[in-house]
Amino acid sequence: MLFISRWGVIKRKILPVLREKTGEIMNRKAIFCLVLSGALLLSAAYAALPFTDVSDTHEYRTAIEFAFDKGFVNGVTPTMFMPDASLTRAQLATVWARSLQFQTDNHGFKDVTRLNNYYDTPIIVLRSRGIIDGVSQNSFAPNSVITREQLALITMRTYNLGVANEDDYKRYSDYAAISEWARDGVSSCLNADVFIGLYDGESFMPQKPVTRAEICKLIYNISLPMYTITIAPLDGGEITSSATRARPGTNINLTITPDTGKQLKQGTLKYNGNEITGTSFIMPAADVTITAEFEDKEETQEAVLESIEITEEPTNKSYTVGEQLSLEGLVVTAKYSDGESKTVTDYITEPEEGSALDTAGSITVTVSYTENEITKSAAFEIEVTEQEQNGE
Repeated sequence: MLFISRWGVIKRKILPVLREKTGEIMNRKAIFCLVLSGALLLSAAYAALPFTDVSDTHEYRTAIEFAFDKGFVNGVTPTMFMPDASLTRAQLATVWARSLQFQTDNHGFKDVTRLNNYYDTPIIVLRSRGIIDGVSQNSFAPNSVITREQLALITMRTYNLGVANEDDYKRYSDYAAISEWARDGVSSCLNADVFIGLYDGESFMPQKPVTRAEICKLIYNISLPMYTITIAPLDGGEITSSATRARPGTNINLTITPDTGKQLKQGTLKYNGNEITGTSFIMPAADVTITAEFEDKEETQEAVLESIEITEEPTNKSYTVGEQLSLEGLVVTAKYSDGESKTVTDYITEPEEGSALDTAGSITVTVSYTENEITKSAAFEIEVTEQEQNGE
């Protein structure tokens, strides 16, 4: 038995669910935010874990500490938790019922046959509330593993989550592998931000078994309160947020839209006075107010021609008297004040291409390029030799 009931030591009421409708009903379902009572607001520290296989750097250590401290989970031995072990359907029912404060003790009536297994009562209670079903009409399969997509559906049923967009599950690259019956569950969990730090990667792997550590993380996420995001009054532009309410750890994306002729003033985009790098930030455990300043957009000066260079000289640079100048292979590059450069072809040369070369010796060919009444020049050398005389 991986999870041993500790219900007798739990004295506090936990996980009261307040249903708060957030906007109009969409697709016949309303989205409800999960808000917990003050009794479940997270403290900074929990009872020290006795498990040697949950390191201080384990990604779900805080969640495991939380679930263990609340009595939702136990170890498989006094010193072993086995965070990566797969979770069975029976274990899920037991942990889930504990986290919901459902009575899970076996009855003490002497004239009624006692239930046989630790998970019998949790399964009966959850089934009676429409939270969990069997794998068939007359089979629960307690020792089968619970999958990620099954857990998503159970979470949706438990907290009556709605779906703002039935296609939200398609954000996963492997969405086609998600069973049709589980797609609303996955979408609702994404919308409620309960998969943060859990199943928020590129792929979902819907048939992969849930681990003992992952169930702790999900319950921990659900326990986190949601905070509001407010955009302060702005002059000169508009800012919209990807969410109006979010749990701590959620990535919040902002869209900045300056008015015509305006731009966001550098260093003024902030949440609660903290400067935002780029256009996104991680939601803290507090209500957030977004502030910013817009300023007149500076008129950018047009880049001006600064120089030209002979990037590649002509293929033929050796001639005899009487031959014509060829510029084949010549490449000229113009450079500008903004650091940009480009190849130009509408230049002129002196002497011009096709000119007869009548004088022997070194000849300088000057290349000139004019743009916006600015002329820049560069040059290269060619050699012209006398024609050889045939002897009699």
